[in-house]
Amino acid sequence: MKTVELIKIFLASPGDVQTERNYVKEVVATINRTVAQDKNVRLEVKCSENAYPGYGKDGQAIINEQIGKMDEYDLFILIMKDRFGSPTKRHASGTVEEFTLARKAHKERGKPDIWFYSGSMKQDVKKKEDKQQQAKVKGFRTRYINNRYGLFRDYKNPSNFKSQLHDQLTLWLNDYSNKKTRKSSTTSKTKTVSPKKKEPIDQTKVANNSNQASLISRKPIKEIKSATNKSKTTAKPKTNNSKSISTSGAWVLLDDNLFETKSVFQDVNRKLILNIPIINSEQETNLRYLQTNHRYGNRLVSYSYQNDASMVQVESIETDSIKGKTSCIVTLKPIQQSNNYNIASYNNYSTEQIAELQIRFLLLNEIQDNQNQANNPMLNYMLTGSSYSIKLEKFIFSDIWKKWKNKPKMFLINARLAAVHLLKSKNIVEHILKFNISLNQNVVSIDFSGKMQNIYANQEPKTLKVKGKCTL
Repeated sequence: MKTVELIKIFLASPGDVQTERNYVKEVVATINRTVAQDKNVRLEVKCSENAYPGYGKDGQAIINEQIGKMDEYDLFILIMKDRFGSPTKRHASGTVEEFTLARKAHKERGKPDIWFYSGSMKQDVKKKEDKQQQAKVKGFRTRYINNRYGLFRDYKNPSNFKSQLHDQLTLWLNDYSNKKTRKSSTTSKTKTVSPKKKEPIDQTKVANNSNQASLISRKPIKEIKSATNKSKTTAKPKTNNSKSISTSGAWVLLDDNLFETKSVFQDVNRKLILNIPIINSEQETNLRYLQTNHRYGNRLVSYSYQNDASMVQVESIETDSIKGKTSCIVTLKPIQQSNNYNIASYNNYSTEQIAELQIRFLLLNEIQDNQNQANNPMLNYMLTGSSYSIKLEKFIFSDIWKKWKNKPKMFLINARLAAVHLLKSKNIVEHILKFNISLNQNVVSIDFSGKMQNIYANQEPKTLKVKGKCTL
């Protein structure tokens, strides 16, 4: 029986975000039922609400004792909206004290990871106390930015917060598992290549380090160097034939162009702000081309980043230069498409079966060899966009492979982002839980799972899983 790893999350917030706190627990419960099971982990949320009564110290000190050491947590989630909280004997508020403990632990021990979510504030506040609380929250945000603590996320309402948290927590969990796998693999390799235990040397023959070396090996120096070089060459892993990724990292796909970002930020109005360092004039030209065409109106651009995708308009591109290093600050406005493709059941195929067939076609260029389907133009159209039953010669990865054939890692990043855009723009899945893509010579392997839209209020949305290989 496998041991389930416990991943601890601490939730810090003042008292005005109870709905968001409940959503954190709901999202964690959902992930524990789905993607966490595949990774053999379980997420646990703890917050000051869980504290039991105590005596002899101030309230926050009692809470701190029950929290335990902050470096025992893997993730710290901070939520603020209109309230800052009440001061403690040590800090401006209990929430800030918990944040300070988390920062100290992260600096000294490298954990927990720290996430800050900032909610949209009320605009019609009249009470003096409420205005003061909002002013303190704004001050905290300003210090967070000015001190460069990290990237934080704005959210417009609790529902928007829940959606963001689900996507980001799923992505974080994938990265967490991959880091653990790589660490385990490295440890295993180190153990494999470690030298065998040498036979004990007769200490009477060892007068000093020089004599000891001569007893261990009597080979000439040139021969030793040759053997060492040979060993290094043999141990070097083959990186050209096999590559694998589970996230696109900092790369963003705008239309057919890849850009590596320094940061991606979404404000309260859901506008996306990208900081893209400029590496050459060609890249800047490609960016400028995406800008609004004033003669023909606003141009729609496909956008894909990590597990998110949409159609956007490029509102502005501003240049920022520090010490000779230039970046473009790109502001994108996501556009809600009125003609989004919605999956439906058809004949003897359920909604889930249609969706799975679509994924297999998009990612693996696979169409079932089924007589029913061969004589059913409508079904073929639902799956491929074409009424013909034959496989398309050119599917999603074909042109990308031609472009990046000599750079496998860039092919995988581009292919993953392009696939994410198609899967989400066609409404095949609402949330991507896992998307691993690997390449061995010209064979692509896919390991995908995603959650469909919640069609029925009384049912948990279906999770679709697809694995397979295809030849480019």
